Formats: sequence, structure tokens, C-alpha cells
Amino acid sequence: MMRALAAIVLVLIAALGVQSWRLSTAHNKIDAQVKDLAAQGKKLSQKNGQLIALNILTQTSSRAQTQLYAAAEQNGTLLRDRQRTIEELKRENDELRRWADAPLPDPVIRLRQRPALTGGQSYREWLSSNHPVPPGRSRATP
Repeated sequence: MMRALAAIVLVLIAALGVQSWRLSTAHNKIDAQVKDLAAQGKKLSQKNGQLIALNILTQTSSRAQTQLYAAAEQNGTLLRDRQRTIEELKRENDELRRWADAPLPDPVIRLRQRPALTGGQSYREWLSSNHPVPPGRSRATP
């Protein structure tokens, strides 16, 4: 009987050891999952902050774009009104019509010509290849 009791105690101690080991393993897994969950929560809050900032930026951009479209529409309306006024004035005044229909002088045409620039480097090259403006007459100091 003593042997049976010793065997039962030994089996109970083994079962208790196995159960303790399983409990320790489960506890370690829970700790690791809590750490992972905290890290993911932190990442999620960072992403949420980024999304909020992006949303604010998008709204600001949308408002600015709407304002630009409104300004462009207003500029188009002003341009059409000015062109209509110019046409009316040209119909009313022969001297103004001749002046407006006359070709521009060559120096003015050259001032209005611009090359197709594709960036800062090409602009610098264009500037350095042009002839410099001749210096004006300096006043003699008395």
C-alpha cells in the first residue's frame, strides 16, 4: 500500500510539474502577446496620427484648389471682359484700331521671345550665352 501511495504521490507530483510547466509556458506566451499588442497599439496610434495629418493636408489642399479654380474663373471672366472692351474700343476708334493692328517693333519682339527652358541648369546656360546688356553712360561726378 505504501508503494501505491508513493506511486500516486509521484504521479501527482509529475502531473503538478507538467501542469506548472504548461502554466509557465502559457504565462510567457501571454507576456509576449501583451508586448506585441502594446507595440502594435503604438504603431496603430502613429498611423492614426499620420492619417489625421494627411486628412488635414488633403482638406487644406482641396480648399486651396477650390480657391484657385475660383480665381482662375474670375480671371477668365475679367480677361473676356477686357477683350470685349478692347474690341468695342477698336470698333469705335480708327486710330486705336490702326495702332492695335500694327506689328510690334523688332526690339520688342526680341524682348518677348523666350527659349523653352527645362530647369535651372538650362536657364543658367541661356543667361550665360546671351550678350550682356551694354552699360549705360555713367554720370561724371563733380
